[in-house]
Amino acid sequence: MNELDVVGVRVEMPSNQPIVLLREVGGDRYLPIWIGPGEATAIAFAQQGMAPARPLTHDLFKDVLEAVGQELTEVRITDLREGVFYAELVFASGVEVSARPSDA
Repeated sequence: MNELDVVGVRVEMPSNQPIVLLREVGGDRYLPIWIGPGEATAIAFAQQGMAPARPLTHDLFKDVLEAVGQELTEVRITDLREGVFYAELVFASGVEVSARPSDA
């Protein structure tokens, strides 16, 4: 399994669709994942250290995890079927939860 870092949010042209761009750690390969405008905004805010006036869904999820003592250790992109990416959230407790990569 290859480790990836989030490069950032970009707009893919000419479709004008937001993507989150991932880069292989220690490599030259990139993986674009098409996301929605809301997810793009949330990722961009988090990368810039900006906090919205009210918590967004991912902020709530992070706060709930902290409140119940769970630690997210990794996100795995597990599949690509018919143009749709699939992911799993992996927690320190060993629990794995299916997720959209844009939400993970």
